[in-house]
Amino acid sequence: MQLKGSVVVVTGASSGIGEATAVAFARRGARVVLAARRRERLEDLAERIGRAGGRALAAPCDVTDAHALRTLRTVTEEAFGPADVVVNNAGIPGGGALTELDDDRIRLVVEVNLLGVLLGTRAFLPGMLRRGRGHVVNVASLAGLFVTPGAEVYGATKHAVVAFSESLDLTAKRSGVRVTAVNPPFVPTEGFPQEGRPTPFILASEDIAEVIARVVREGIAPRYSIPRWVAPLEAFGVLTPALYRWGADIASRRFT
Repeated sequence: MQLKGSVVVVTGASSGIGEATAVAFARRGARVVLAARRRERLEDLAERIGRAGGRALAAPCDVTDAHALRTLRTVTEEAFGPADVVVNNAGIPGGGALTELDDDRIRLVVEVNLLGVLLGTRAFLPGMLRRGRGHVVNVASLAGLFVTPGAEVYGATKHAVVAFSESLDLTAKRSGVRVTAVNPPFVPTEGFPQEGRPTPFILASEDIAEVIARVVREGIAPRYSIPRWVAPLEAFGVLTPALYRWGADIASRRFT
């Protein structure tokens, strides 16, 4: 996809991967709609992008609210035209093991990390299908590919995002629309501090943003995991499940 002049909607754009992704697309000439709950953060980011010569619109939105997402679509179309790209990035930490989470936290994690992706995609996908072009990028996690002892609820939502993305891409691509789950490792952000994590699995938000821009530009689907050397580990889990579970158990004892 030609990024210059395209219309890109980024959720969770007030910080972290979302903020970096918005900047990355704006730098490439895209018109960016910044969606998140914190209006002041979004307006500050839109101003910074504008000063750098880009075009951005702050559009406060709660991704768990279907009506708010439909309004986001309308605001986007009125300001810049139909969305060419939607980056469903909004997410929150799982908060710990299942037994440590209360009912409200479990519900919130599922609503933001999974329902927000489903509703955000549904708000924009029909228009993309009618126009025969577009790309939906769902920011999942390596936790969507591997077991996550001590963060079971979070891992469950990310596994669901990966499965949703791969399933939807099979049908959407027939109409010229691609859907991709981008699976980053640990990324130090405001909501996800990463003290004590194994350093080979830590990357900066800007690194993930560059990957997302590349995925859209080159039409990569239905999944892209980072760093690339984890791909053999995925195959290892499929081909040797007993050994994979043994290794996962050893790792969980060290890092949980």
